[in-house]
Amino acid sequence: MPLPPCKLIPAKSTRTFHSGGPRRRDGGVFEIPINYRLRSTFFYNKLNEYHTYEFSETIQKLIPLEGNFDWAESRKWGIAKKALDEIKKTKLSLIQVFCHPRLLREHPALVSYYRNIAALSQKSVSYLAGISPQKFENEKGANPTQEESLKLAKLFNEHISLIIENALEGFNDKHISGMLFASTGSQIDGSWRNAIGTEAEKVVQKMLVKEAIERNQIISFLVRDNHSAVEKYNKRNSVKQIDNITNYKGFTLKNKRSVLFSSEPDIAILGSNGRTIAVIEVKGGTDPAGALERYGVAKKSFEKSLKDSPKALTIIVASCITNEVESRIETDKTIGKYYNLTSILTKEEEKKKFLQYIFKNLLNC
Repeated sequence: MPLPPCKLIPAKSTRTFHSGGPRRRDGGVFEIPINYRLRSTFFYNKLNEYHTYEFSETIQKLIPLEGNFDWAESRKWGIAKKALDEIKKTKLSLIQVFCHPRLLREHPALVSYYRNIAALSQKSVSYLAGISPQKFENEKGANPTQEESLKLAKLFNEHISLIIENALEGFNDKHISGMLFASTGSQIDGSWRNAIGTEAEKVVQKMLVKEAIERNQIISFLVRDNHSAVEKYNKRNSVKQIDNITNYKGFTLKNKRSVLFSSEPDIAILGSNGRTIAVIEVKGGTDPAGALERYGVAKKSFEKSLKDSPKALTIIVASCITNEVESRIETDKTIGKYYNLTSILTKEEEKKKFLQYIFKNLLNC
């Protein structure tokens, strides 16, 4: 039995729904645009999350200290003599190319740098070395033991040596950068399918933050890892603050209202007295087979919110609504408003309507 098509809720609906966006000939929504848009933002955010852009700066700071590293045991660490000789002929520092085990103990985050130059995935490192690299690559990662650093360095250097030995036109800093981003991209691509929903939430969160900045209403960010900490909005540092949206659990406004990021609901709008004004569920999945499940999750979240705050407005922002889900939404009293995520991301007019309603009607600014 074929899957029901994704479609937008018709404009003639008696409930307050906001639709629009590309359709297929069968009346269903053509959801490819949102997949690619979310994929683009997902890749960009992950490159920042993995600190890919920062590796070059970190290595450059270490290069002047290269004389403090002894490479006498390079063969023991998996560095092939031919590869070592080739690099010595270039302007590259050994630290830029080869993994010294001491470096991993002093700078655990560099596990990711050398792993990517070696074109090894996290899964392959776990299999080949019997060590999970994730625990070192995280921002607050652990420090490798002596045995772990030796195993990892040997694995990375063996693969890096093989790459250098097979380089037809020599090996330079452009090759390092290429391997670094190509490997990181492959890792990001592998995790994309399971992350579309989370990325949709981030996109909407950033959209709200940017609008608050545009309206000159934002005061501070609520730090996620600390229940009491706030970080003041810094105009000079706004780009970095927006990019690091996952570090925050919301933001506060000049009129003493606030916006919270969480789960169940994904977004909550609070009044100055702390009462819930509205809750928003963001569902970015585009697989028709999961449309009913996504609706069920949103409904459950709304029911919980309404039990606590009966007067709160419920808003669902979704990218794929099947005929079955549409019929349920139209008669579901727990859903106050529906906005189509595809339209918001592809049509500036729909985006403005959404933000105007949130900020004028709910945030009063």
